[in-house]
Amino acid sequence: MSVARKHDPEASRAAILDAAERLFLERGFAGASMSEIAKGSGVTKSLIHHHFGSKEALWREVKRRRFADYHAQQLALFARQGPTAALLRESMGVYLRFLLDNPATVRLMSWVQLEGDRELNVMVQELRDKAIEHLQAAQDAGVLRRDVPAPFILVTFLGLVKAWFLEPANLGQGPQAVETYLDFAWSLFSSGALPPEA
Repeated sequence: MSVARKHDPEASRAAILDAAERLFLERGFAGASMSEIAKGSGVTKSLIHHHFGSKEALWREVKRRRFADYHAQQLALFARQGPTAALLRESMGVYLRFLLDNPATVRLMSWVQLEGDRELNVMVQELRDKAIEHLQAAQDAGVLRRDVPAPFILVTFLGLVKAWFLEPANLGQGPQAVETYLDFAWSLFSSGALPPEA
């Protein structure tokens, strides 16, 4: 263990999280061992237990840290405006750009799905509830169709953004390709979710 980390609990904690994230992203939760995390972070296993208690708690913190920025951005967006089509369009862009800027998050989401991790669903419940509440307000205001349940609209919205990552090589490269896809995704979403008169 480095002398700096020995006397700096925050540096130790950050090093542990960085090493754990690298290993969890590479091998998933089940494939990463505490011994490897300790070796990768330059600390002892007992120090990892001191900071996080267990491998499960460490995994939980890696996921929380990975999603914290996006969570804050979306909540700020919901707080800033009423239910409008422009807000929904901006929200779609925020989500896509967040995932593009944080490709490890896409990999983390894949591991979460592969391993049947239900905990992440609990972690993002607040954001999901706020999004559904916002979609329902948009329906009440006539911005979105009322004949489609808000949770279905949310799934469609998220699915269109995540679709970019299924075949990114086929969709083009660079910022212009992203903007073109975002315009297309919004057009597809809005043609099905917005009322015909909109």
